[in-house]
Amino acid sequence: MKISIIGSNGFLSTAIALYCNDKGWELDVYGLNKPVSHKYSHFYPLDLMTEEIDISTLLDSSIIIYAAGAGIQSNLRDDSSLIFRLNVIVPVSICNELKTRNYNGVVVTFGSYFEIGEIEAERAFTENDILSAVSPAPNDYIISKRMLSCFVSSYKHPFTHWHFYLPTIYGEGENPVRLIPYTIQSIKNNTPIQFTAGIQTRQYIYVNDIPRLLELSFQKELPSGIYNVAGRDILTVREIVCLIHQVLEKPLPDNCFGKAQRDDVGMKYLVLDGSKLEELIGFRASTRLEDIIKRY
Repeated sequence: MKISIIGSNGFLSTAIALYCNDKGWELDVYGLNKPVSHKYSHFYPLDLMTEEIDISTLLDSSIIIYAAGAGIQSNLRDDSSLIFRLNVIVPVSICNELKTRNYNGVVVTFGSYFEIGEIEAERAFTENDILSAVSPAPNDYIISKRMLSCFVSSYKHPFTHWHFYLPTIYGEGENPVRLIPYTIQSIKNNTPIQFTAGIQTRQYIYVNDIPRLLELSFQKELPSGIYNVAGRDILTVREIVCLIHQVLEKPLPDNCFGKAQRDDVGMKYLVLDGSKLEELIGFRASTRLEDIIKRY
């Protein structure tokens, strides 16, 4: 089986590529820089901001995974032109070109549960809840992901297209400024930590559960569609921080909550209803956050 991944060294693309290596699958990778953590069959240098991908190199792929993107890390302050090009224009262009070339494999793109926007409801959201969301979106990343999801839900295509709404992914190798590695490093280095009030609830999935989902979807011949990928853990930010201190057997510092600001605090409860995938192919996230913390 041949897998093509667009996005060479991202957190998710690396996890998928390593899974492909373990399975012995042929792997082609497209991106700015050669992969540094995994093997590959072919690497195609590609600057998605200025260059068009050579679609002909993708046509014999069993699965094409679009794992490039911008804007997910708010601290990076990505330019809006970068966000909309990588999150909308490029994947839409690739899908349309594959359509004209009669590609008959599988295309994979990713959405986010942040697309629900600023909403007060505290319940698990279905795929239709997110797709039809019109609540305020606090940043360009959310707007761009909504645009891609809308396109995927509407266009006709001869190939299979899976669009997966993801919750917060975590695991070894993630950006060190994100919540879990930031907290762990602060404990390790004995440096002060600052968080929001910590009352926002998030769903978490281990990054290595995603490639397992992709293989299961292929084996079970999952039909085209938009699917929620529900994580196993549902915790507030405060609970995550407390859990990390508990696992590492360190006391929680006083007054560490309520001192930081983030764009996502208006999205108080983000949880995906994963029943659709579970009913169709039997997928359930299997990894617990507390079992991974010491691997960081």
